[in-house]
Amino acid sequence: MSGYFTALAGRLAELGVDGERSRRLLDELLSYTAESGTDPEEEFGPVDRFAAELTRPAGEEEGDDPETLVWTADAFEGPARLDEMGRQGWEVERVDRLGRFVSRRDPERPQVWAYRQEMCAGRADRERLARRLAPEGWEPCGHWSVLAYFKRPGSATAGPEAEIEAPPAPRRRYFFGARGLVAVVLCLAVALVGVGSSIHRMATGGGGADEWAGFAVGAVVGAVVALGVLWLGVRLGTARRNRNKSDIS
Repeated sequence: MSGYFTALAGRLAELGVDGERSRRLLDELLSYTAESGTDPEEEFGPVDRFAAELTRPAGEEEGDDPETLVWTADAFEGPARLDEMGRQGWEVERVDRLGRFVSRRDPERPQVWAYRQEMCAGRADRERLARRLAPEGWEPCGHWSVLAYFKRPGSATAGPEAEIEAPPAPRRRYFFGARGLVAVVLCLAVALVGVGSSIHRMATGGGGADEWAGFAVGAVVGAVVALGVLWLGVRLGTARRNRNKSDIS
């Protein structure tokens, strides 16, 4: 067990988590990091904060702190909403394991933040991109699935004008647009058709080995096509927005 998880186990014990629950949590987290190849501190954040998140009572949000905001958006809405939150002074500290943006705003001197959403195949791809963007002042602020997020303070381009005198309070925490919903419905439809067809064939007793193989290939191809359309749409939208952002800066 790495030093991170050893420290996490100790902190969970201090917070009163029983040994069996702590063991299950640690096994799941160890398995996840082993499969994804991510650094646990990069993925989950500092030990103390992550332990508090794991033991937070149901229904209590991290965003109950007036200077902390936890919000989420689909991949299509993400870039625009990040820009909006950045203009309100919210700095994304990390992206949690549910894909939510955990953000904070300086209560004394809030400033504008700029963001980029990029498509990355894995950790090595994220690290290469981080090195390429670093000279422009961009730094990683989280990732989820194949999406990586970068931030830079508005002072990097606007100087003192990046400070906000009267930042507004956010009115929403969930942002899902029509394209994101269509993509979700499309993927679910492919899955449901496959499951329904399987159940029907099992109930009627039909289908030899060749037919089952053909069905499996068709289901996989359908899922790949649906996900490919989603990938392409997000990638084109992200590239266009980031290109416009580079032209402005």
